[in-house]
Amino acid sequence: MPRAGDRLRAAVSTSDAALAAALAVALAVLAVAETLATSDTAPGLRAAMAAATVLGLAVRTTYPGLTCVWIAVGVMAETLVVDSPDVVGVLLAVIVAAYSGFAHAPVRRALPAVAVLAASALTSVALDSSGTEDDLLATLLLFFVVPCGLGWGVRARSERIRLLERERLVIEREAATAAATAAAAERQRIARELHDVVSHAVTLVAVQAEAGQAVLDTDPAAARRALTAIGAASRDALTKLHRMLGLLDDSPEVGGLARLPGLVEGARAAGLALAVSTTGVARPLPEDVDRCAFRVLQEGVTNVLRHAGEPGAELRVAHSDAAVEVVVLSTGRRAHLSAYGGAGRGLQGLRERVETLGGHLWSGPIGDGFELGARLPTAAGGRG
Repeated sequence: MPRAGDRLRAAVSTSDAALAAALAVALAVLAVAETLATSDTAPGLRAAMAAATVLGLAVRTTYPGLTCVWIAVGVMAETLVVDSPDVVGVLLAVIVAAYSGFAHAPVRRALPAVAVLAASALTSVALDSSGTEDDLLATLLLFFVVPCGLGWGVRARSERIRLLERERLVIEREAATAAATAAAAERQRIARELHDVVSHAVTLVAVQAEAGQAVLDTDPAAARRALTAIGAASRDALTKLHRMLGLLDDSPEVGGLARLPGLVEGARAAGLALAVSTTGVARPLPEDVDRCAFRVLQEGVTNVLRHAGEPGAELRVAHSDAAVEVVVLSTGRRAHLSAYGGAGRGLQGLRERVETLGGHLWSGPIGDGFELGARLPTAAGGRG
């Protein structure tokens, strides 16, 4: 299907051809009328030859070289058969043909055709008994130098416009591709964020619901604590989801490791025996590194709640000049405390995120436990 630009160029080309034909007819009528009114020698023959010469302008936009040669032949034929043409219609046709040669054709094609036309016109002037040598210079300047210069300038401008149009289309295509890539990356980022928030919250809710159900008759106070923890986890998840989707407010969420105390409090409320250790001097981290480090700890805690039979874990955060290292070491693996097992996307999404930041993620069993850890570079120069 033709593009809008192609249709526009086709319409412009058709319009130019129609205007060229109209101009040719108008100048032919003018030449015939003036010849019949002023010529004393064979007015009918001169009028016919003038009309035939001028009508060559009808194809000046599509065949500019042919137009120049056609008019050159017509001028020379009238000069040799009758007399040098001197009516306004024919003289204007020579000027328009010289202009069209350079306006509608490359210089290498226009120059030979215009040279033929110039030779014909100058020969006609030289053979005119009423002419002088000064007429040759004036003819060359007015009939060829000026119109050819104008034609060349118009063509150069048109070429420049076409080049800019092509560059604009290329830029638009590149921008569309970049926008699509950015949109895809943003969708992936949102999917990871949603997984992290929903997975952690649902795991806490599932664990607390099962724990509360188990002690509902024997320990009502513990059941109430479980319900309270479920409510807190649900409200926290809803708040994060609303902020993520921009439905409630656009205020930035407290980032990264600053949220660690809330994670620890929620995990302990779910019955997880959790120890936290921090080494090194904490310093401000890049936003994406800070958030990713927290997500590793959150995923590790979530997995402990899902899979550990005697839920217990240690969270380690180690700061250095070049990197931050976070580790979750759990105990009592394999005896599932909760029936909610997850979809298995957490570690895969984490690995992609960590590697994007130039870091390294590891996971696997250690003795009777399971370790999940990541090392993230804290400086731009450390990212690969």
